[in-house]
Amino acid sequence: MSENLIFPIVIHPTATKLENYLILFLVAFIFLPFTYGVFTQQLIYCWSLVIGFFGLMTFNYFSDYKFTTLKIIQKNKFIDFSEKEVKIWANDEYVSYDWNILKNIEIYLIAYKNKREDEDSHYDGIENYVSFTLNGEFHKHLFYVHTSKEFNFLSDYFEKIILPNLYESKIIKDESIIISKLDYTELQRFKVKYDINRYTDFIHFN
Repeated sequence: MSENLIFPIVIHPTATKLENYLILFLVAFIFLPFTYGVFTQQLIYCWSLVIGFFGLMTFNYFSDYKFTTLKIIQKNKFIDFSEKEVKIWANDEYVSYDWNILKNIEIYLIAYKNKREDEDSHYDGIENYVSFTLNGEFHKHLFYVHTSKEFNFLSDYFEKIILPNLYESKIIKDESIIISKLDYTELQRFKVKYDINRYTDFIHFN
């Protein structure tokens, strides 16, 4: 495995019916009294935030923290990128997928941990993903990027090594790495270079 191009897989767990009910109850218990307290200026209702916080901690404890990033980011499953293929590792074994035999490839390299999303929020670094179809079967793999250094390295690798080949073969559907950086003139040159006729924010090969 190439250490510079290997990233933990992200798997969001499926909640049971009981867990869904408890989550809905916690949301209602926290925000309804808080909202009422704000509008009526009765601060005692705002204590629902504090009580709800401890309720959430209790919920995470009894659900074995499976909805926290501690468990969402896998410890023994990774995605590994190279010029010719993408590998999915699990317990020191892997399945490889040759870029050239994949269809409907989408590459969304969006964020690293704590990258600013807007003035009030940050990314968690678990929003990145690669998806594709193989023999009619859809595959989607979310992955975690921890640092800006890792993010920039992978972004450059995609832009300079992987994506040019995918555009040449026209097997990529979407990507968030090159197109978003181009102004109108650069985009026109890009379209001519790779024989792309359809103008969108993202390039679609149908």
